[in-house]
Amino acid sequence: MQFNERHRQNNNFLISESKKKDKACLKVLFQSTIPIVFRATSIGYLYEISQKHRVVLLAEEIDSYTRKILCDKSLFPGLEKIIFFESPFNRDIFRKNYRLCQKSKRVVQEYNPDIVITPGDIWPAALYLLRFAKKAGAVTVAIQAGFRIAEKKKLFFWSCLTNVYIKMPGFLPFFLRLFFVKIKKYLGHFLYYWILPITAGEMPFPGKTSFVFWDTSSGLRDADYSAVFSKRDYDLSIKDGVSPEKLFLLSHPLEHKSTKKFFEEVYFSKNRKKKNVKILTIMWPDEKIGFKNGDYSLISEEKMQENRIKIVKLIAEKLADWKIFIKPYPDSDNQSTSEIKEFLAPIPNNVLIVEPSEPADKYIEMSSVIVGMPPPSTTLFTASKQNPKKIILSLNLIDEFLGDIYKNFDGIEYIDSEEKFINTLELIRDDKCKKEVKMGLEANGFKDTVELLDFLIQAKD
Repeated sequence: MQFNERHRQNNNFLISESKKKDKACLKVLFQSTIPIVFRATSIGYLYEISQKHRVVLLAEEIDSYTRKILCDKSLFPGLEKIIFFESPFNRDIFRKNYRLCQKSKRVVQEYNPDIVITPGDIWPAALYLLRFAKKAGAVTVAIQAGFRIAEKKKLFFWSCLTNVYIKMPGFLPFFLRLFFVKIKKYLGHFLYYWILPITAGEMPFPGKTSFVFWDTSSGLRDADYSAVFSKRDYDLSIKDGVSPEKLFLLSHPLEHKSTKKFFEEVYFSKNRKKKNVKILTIMWPDEKIGFKNGDYSLISEEKMQENRIKIVKLIAEKLADWKIFIKPYPDSDNQSTSEIKEFLAPIPNNVLIVEPSEPADKYIEMSSVIVGMPPPSTTLFTASKQNPKKIILSLNLIDEFLGDIYKNFDGIEYIDSEEKFINTLELIRDDKCKKEVKMGLEANGFKDTVELLDFLIQAKD
């Protein structure tokens, strides 16, 4: 394949060249946005880079436990400083946006990085940083931080459908509600990519790609390069229009041997239970409605609740001597948690709803089985990397739109019927559910982030 051959030739040449001389310690500016994604993925990249290079972390927010870890010089010898910034969303967006712009400019001027790393190149926080970094002559790269659900067309349509039913008055015809939703999205795009930069004293960010339109492929805006987890993500990016010359494979840090040990030491080991522990965790979605696959008709909140109640009751019945945790989505509020308790009532004795803010990796490590429901939980992907031997089930019992994302996905069992679900639960109960574990990195992928950065610096020279 052309993809494999190009990467093999480039990789072999540049790595052989890099061995001819002692590579200097680079100055790296590393940006992180969503806290749960940083803990699950990006901190692994930061760990690898800090073993060799000098790093300044520019972060939106970090949980208190992870902050303590980052202060440990034995783990992050090259991490020189952590600088926090505000997200330019929600209230007072004009002032927040101005402060973000000024902070991004100041950080680049003060640190003068060789390389700038962002989790994408469509978010306002990344765009300011990338713009100033390129002016300063730095190499810029967007490294995938989270699981990619689907191509942008599907995600955009799913977002529009959700807004049609949640944010538009129900008395309007469907086509009119969809029209207004799309108009609102175009206005949002114009606000974030044109109006806000101008009010901060900067030129707009022209281009069609936008987080408002659920464009998830990096490399279509200001990043020089984009690194993705797998050939699957590579193909999705190409389909979205990213140039093959800008794309590289860098597997999830949990697939890097030394970095996996880091995660084990700082996060996983303290939550590990004895083998054959009877604990199952359900990763609970925050969405209250859904859509049928095929005709995209509405699945009402009542129908969604009915389906989820059935799932919980089946699990509690078939695994009566198991402990079952329901882990709500991290952004869920207390009201959402109360609603789950209310519509599940009476909750079976072996079912416990935990705090949404608790880290998912804790329950992945504690559990023998992890279950997800549509819309597809990205936590299932993380779980498959955190511990490939665990049983991971992706349920799609009422044929939901985007509900089949994990169909034929290595390490995750896709279940699309109640009969198959019951049979699987009975196999788990009888300790007969076996899982084949496939190991190995993507062909021609970089072994770690340091090798990728060395590659890019050599390419620049």
